[in-house]
Amino acid sequence: MKTILTYILLLFFSINSFAQYSYTSEVKAKKFGKTITEKDLKNHLYIYASDEFEGRDTGTEGEDKAIEYLVKFYKDAGIEAGNNGSFLQKIKLNIRRGNVGEVETENVIAIIRGTEKPDEYVVITAHLDHVGQRDGKIYNGADDDGSGTVALLEIAEAFKKASDKGKGPKRSVVFLHVTGEEKGLLGSKYYSDNPIYPLENTVTNLNIDMIGRIDPTREKKNREYVYIIGSNHDSQDLHNLSEQTNAETINIDLDYRFNDKDDPNRFYYRSDHYNFAKYGIPIIFYFSGTHADYHQPTDTPDKINYDLLEMRAQLIFYTAWNIANRDKRIVVDPKPEKIVYNVTNEDMDSYLGTYGAEGFPLKFVFTNNDGKLNIDISGQGSFDLEAVERHKFKLQEASVDLEFNPAENKVKFKQGPYEVFLNKE
Repeated sequence: MKTILTYILLLFFSINSFAQYSYTSEVKAKKFGKTITEKDLKNHLYIYASDEFEGRDTGTEGEDKAIEYLVKFYKDAGIEAGNNGSFLQKIKLNIRRGNVGEVETENVIAIIRGTEKPDEYVVITAHLDHVGQRDGKIYNGADDDGSGTVALLEIAEAFKKASDKGKGPKRSVVFLHVTGEEKGLLGSKYYSDNPIYPLENTVTNLNIDMIGRIDPTREKKNREYVYIIGSNHDSQDLHNLSEQTNAETINIDLDYRFNDKDDPNRFYYRSDHYNFAKYGIPIIFYFSGTHADYHQPTDTPDKINYDLLEMRAQLIFYTAWNIANRDKRIVVDPKPEKIVYNVTNEDMDSYLGTYGAEGFPLKFVFTNNDGKLNIDISGQGSFDLEAVERHKFKLQEASVDLEFNPAENKVKFKQGPYEVFLNKE
């Protein structure tokens, strides 16, 4: 009983301590958060997800128009360009999906500098691309990820209004629109591999991808919710701040249905936050679920629940506000030391080559990528594998396990309950 009472008292004092910190901060935040309105979100989205942008496929003229729209918004709002005077981070991508090949494209980046800790960064992301056109139909991507994109614009404008009133964030807030998400998280991977702002000084990534609809498979029937993924994976501190911020502001249902890394939907690995999380940066992924219009030409602006989009965008703003303005940066939880298995040159050479099986639709090509075993899946994407022990590898993002048998020139491929043996050709 004493232990339980002690825990309750500690919890009570810690919560009240946060509330005392956040009360004056929240009074200011609400004034600016309320400038994020469903009317403005709707106005943006009916343009951004219109046929004019041709589905925003990566490296196309339609995506170029979308990028121009974002840049014009930031210029008109007076928000600083985020890449040494440019709003663009230029990228050359080799898109293997669909054998597209090399394209030139850009991430869009803007920043509001911190007033006290300008060299610490809160990065908020949304992907600007969609899947383009197929069979003469335009896939507008209003929810995926038009909803996240316009939310990010409104969040940036709210921070700018606060800054203009002398209430700018203590830490810098970066607004990052990434390209190539639909092609394999390519734009965010490029940024995390070539960061404009140091990853070691990036305190948190808040990622927004599909927050404009209601998940028809959700058992709870309340409309006012958002799925939260990843908030407690690397930082209990971030999770607590997220919960407390919601309780003090919007107070919607924070649903952790898909939060488990091993959830069969693999949502934790399927959006741009993952390219920050893999470097140990605490993240929150905001998501409202898939629906019948997901990756269909019917994902149009008239299907969006703009009142919910407003609430979710405001919640993300308040959360970013509290992260950016608190005295201490988000605390990263200690991690157990990772055991790295080093593959011998002899074993590596024995794995290399092309593998397939009769009746199996894919070919796997294994190559040596600077000491790491790389798998190319029928030219649709390549990934470096994690060696876990001799002859055994893992691709955690796709829940794939591979076990080689060099003596028989075979590899066992396992994904969930599915298992098949492939032979070296």
